[in-house]
Amino acid sequence: MTTTLDSLLDDLAAYLGTPDTACVGLPPAAYTSTDLHALERERIFGHSWLCVGRDEYVANPGDYYRIDVLDEPMIVARGADGVVRALNAACRHRNMLVVQGRGNARSFTCPYHSWSYASDGRLLAAPHMEQSRAFDKASCRLPEYRLERWMGFLFVNLDDDAAPLQPVMASMERAVTNYRIAEQTEVFHYEAEWAGNWKLAAENSMEYYHHIGLHAGTVGVQMPAKGTYIPAVPATDDTFTHERCRMGERFLAGQDHPMNPRGDLRGLTEEELTTGYLVYVFPAFTMAMRPGTNNWLSFRPAGPERTTVLGGYLLWKDIARADPEVARARAEMIEKVNAEDSLATIELAKAMRSAKAARGPLSHMEGTIAQFYKYLARTLAADRAHAAKAMRQKERRVSRMISPAKQRHQGWT
Repeated sequence: MTTTLDSLLDDLAAYLGTPDTACVGLPPAAYTSTDLHALERERIFGHSWLCVGRDEYVANPGDYYRIDVLDEPMIVARGADGVVRALNAACRHRNMLVVQGRGNARSFTCPYHSWSYASDGRLLAAPHMEQSRAFDKASCRLPEYRLERWMGFLFVNLDDDAAPLQPVMASMERAVTNYRIAEQTEVFHYEAEWAGNWKLAAENSMEYYHHIGLHAGTVGVQMPAKGTYIPAVPATDDTFTHERCRMGERFLAGQDHPMNPRGDLRGLTEEELTTGYLVYVFPAFTMAMRPGTNNWLSFRPAGPERTTVLGGYLLWKDIARADPEVARARAEMIEKVNAEDSLATIELAKAMRSAKAARGPLSHMEGTIAQFYKYLARTLAADRAHAAKAMRQKERRVSRMISPAKQRHQGWT
């Protein structure tokens, strides 16, 4: 039986009136529907801030790398003026991509007809165009996308009129202040494409419950699932959700582990020192943190059932410099964790097409997922939720009007 887009949106709208502890999973068709995928691209990814990398990737003037965000081919480059920009990578002549990969260059030369551009997007040269009455060199340049920075991360927005990034990050930023993210540097880089819907990857990245099985032999050793809880402070809002997981008893007692906190731990609370902290910024950016460390991932849909994943592992810069062995051991651990998460996404995606697939109840440890579903509902189905609420209110008013009349008719008053 085919599930329609209308049905999926009605299911999403219902989350807005449901307590987190009463929520069930999305309908399986939400992970395979081409219609829902198209709507998500339009309403979510076409207007949201999406993480596309870090300052380290373009540390020096002339540094650049290519990245595709949905159907937009981009060059992220640091110009000679030191400014980091996201440029459209298509030549303004016949739309050939002017560069691939990553590197350092003073300019980009299109391999098709040798038009060349400065690293800030200005057109430098266009051979044999003197006789074209349609050509104006002064007004020709590679278009820019909105790009803003947060704590060393680079975010782009495909909507030229979108609100700034900072208000999106503000609530979460207050919650992570003591982790000193701005003092961290990347020691492990990750890029892959996972064979599954982006929401499967996202859900997996925002809860610790799966430490009981999927990560039982890796990060679940130090942070077993039973220690999972959702902090009351700060309260989640429309921009993010979060969760913590306590370290196991023997590690609290001092047993060594590659992920134990190291470095300057002043300013961190007891809770921050003894738990893992996971924050998920809507729609598709996650950070799993310990003091001085950050395993981050960013998700972009590459189709209804494929997800492009970009991420890395960060350490405080002084630890990375002073103890390369710590960086190596942790990078090795995180590589295993990401492989486990990739496998989970792939296997879940296979099951979503089963005729027997169903919506299962969420654990109290998966309140973050319930909050994610409510974000989807607000973004994709708010009109339906408002209409349903208005209808319920109308029905209650009518019921109150009818009941006394019915009672009088039956001689009850």
